[in-house]
Amino acid sequence: MPYTTGALYNPPAGTSHIDRIQISCLNDSIIVAININLQIFHFLGSNFSRVAVGESLFQVNPQQLVVQTFSVNAANYYEAQINFYSAVNTIVNVFAMDAAGTIIGQILQPELTYIDRLTIINT
Repeated sequence: MPYTTGALYNPPAGTSHIDRIQISCLNDSIIVAININLQIFHFLGSNFSRVAVGESLFQVNPQQLVVQTFSVNAANYYEAQINFYSAVNTIVNVFAMDAAGTIIGQILQPELTYIDRLTIINT
């Protein structure tokens, strides 16, 4: 099922500026591996053009936690799109961090918005 954080504001400077996001992906199943696809976007410039900056497709084994980190330092806004292919035992959370690694925001799985599909990234 694909989800998005939506476009999230990244203040240009100060104590609330986000340097990177970490996406934690936990497989709570005791027998079935899951596949996860992450896509990260920046929105830049005066017209906030969407720019794909990262994509990761990986497997999470039963009872395993996988954490992926993406830079959003240059973004005016950023977005994470996540698809975990109908896996029922999947918990995905997004943490916003400053340059020192301090968590300054989080989006828990129930706060993600369902979308009909991930955005197509031209390769």
